[in-house]
Amino acid sequence: MNIQEAKEEIIRTVKVYTDRDEDGRYRISPVHQRPVLLIGPPGIGKTAIIRQAAEECDVGLVAYTITHHTRQSAVGLPVVENRTYQGRQVSVTEYTMSEIIASVYECMEQTGHQQGILFIDEINCVSETLTPTMLQFLQNKTFGTHKVPGGWVIVAAGNPPEYNKSARMFDVVTLDRVKSISIDVDFPVWKAYAAQNGIHSAVVSYLSAKPQNFYYIEEGRGDREFVTARGWEDLSVFIKAYEREHFEITEAVVGEYLHSGKIASDFAAYYQLFSSYRKNYTPAAVLEGKLNPEELESQEQMFAEAPPDEQYSVLQMMLSGLYDRFRDYEEKRHFLQRRREIYSQMAGMAGREPGLDLDSLISKFTEQYEAALRVKDEHRLISEEDCRRDEKAGRFFGAARYRLKEHRIADIGQGLRWFDEHFRKEESGIHAEARELLNMLERSFEFLENSVGEGEKLGYFMTSLSANQDAAAFLGSHPCDRYFSHLELMKVSEEEAELQREIVQNGCFAEG
Repeated sequence: MNIQEAKEEIIRTVKVYTDRDEDGRYRISPVHQRPVLLIGPPGIGKTAIIRQAAEECDVGLVAYTITHHTRQSAVGLPVVENRTYQGRQVSVTEYTMSEIIASVYECMEQTGHQQGILFIDEINCVSETLTPTMLQFLQNKTFGTHKVPGGWVIVAAGNPPEYNKSARMFDVVTLDRVKSISIDVDFPVWKAYAAQNGIHSAVVSYLSAKPQNFYYIEEGRGDREFVTARGWEDLSVFIKAYEREHFEITEAVVGEYLHSGKIASDFAAYYQLFSSYRKNYTPAAVLEGKLNPEELESQEQMFAEAPPDEQYSVLQMMLSGLYDRFRDYEEKRHFLQRRREIYSQMAGMAGREPGLDLDSLISKFTEQYEAALRVKDEHRLISEEDCRRDEKAGRFFGAARYRLKEHRIADIGQGLRWFDEHFRKEESGIHAEARELLNMLERSFEFLENSVGEGEKLGYFMTSLSANQDAAAFLGSHPCDRYFSHLELMKVSEEEAELQREIVQNGCFAEG
């Protein structure tokens, strides 16, 4: 299965493993709750989906990369205890609680989550001294003499031996005690992720044309020649940073992330071509309506006469510009919504503690808020993106405290009205941005209609827009007539094509 399907399967597993009956017993007995074992290529996103699954299931998460640990940290330290057996006193070696198990209990105490995911990464790459411990962990759900607490789902991940020389295959006895999920490379899934996360348009358009270069391991050469999804994403981040500083993107720079001379050379050459397209076309100016009629007509004509690879590159540039605006719009909308939620909590504290003045209220609330956020972040109960957004929200209230003092607003009622007015102004600005986004969509459709009309290129544009979560969310609440008109035409075309296929398959066509 692909990485998205694996994530959904983990979510389903967590839900059924933690489901209890009316008497409080687990509906699936712990003895039948097999640990989940993810086996897939490196850099494909296994760690990321575990964090996402924990967030969506609203459970705790404790994650360890086991190759960073010794036998002592996994099993615990030996201690000598005195025992009496059949009237004879003897010394027996026992073990302190494993650091890993202790972290689970610490997570439970600090977060209040009594259920969660214990994630062990690179489980089949451990040293020989740790291998028996890992096998015991998968078979018996214990580290040393201490069991994983009930309600905690074990998920482990590893790489197939062909990707990692230090990886070992599990024996049949172990595999027969785990729920094994094999993850395959799937470029279309990653492409949807790329659109959502702002991957550089040069990377997306190159891989759309050459998906065989998305994930590459050269047979027989170990780990010397390889390209991974992680490499492409990190290269994208680096290219954007270099472009901001106007540094040159060379083959050597690309080779720092794509560890295949052939692919690095090919992408570096493509990037130069892509850069030339950006000089000839100005998709941002098209979207923003900054071209005069003659300039716009010239670009439409050039696009209409361009070869397909150039057209798809320009389309990707246009899509990336829209994706950035959709993402920025959704970020602002979510950020406003989050601050309003936090503001509601602060207003609730004012009602519960009437003795506080405005400055003390904001100060006490932000202190508690930041402490709770630190706990969430420490135990990975919040995504990096949400943590960043919540930290920013906390800073907003801290800054607002000083602005209110500057305006000599000390009354709580007056202060709360100030927040209400501030949020109303922001919401008005967001509405204005939505109107401009609709105008940008209209301009993009007009550009494509005038240059290539209905057809494959417009279909690619429509499909790509529909696959982007931010775009889909925006269009769901801000209808665009042109978008839905083309969507309807696409459905009709698909229905006609399907009808033609059925006619040919059934032999129901006239001769003459």
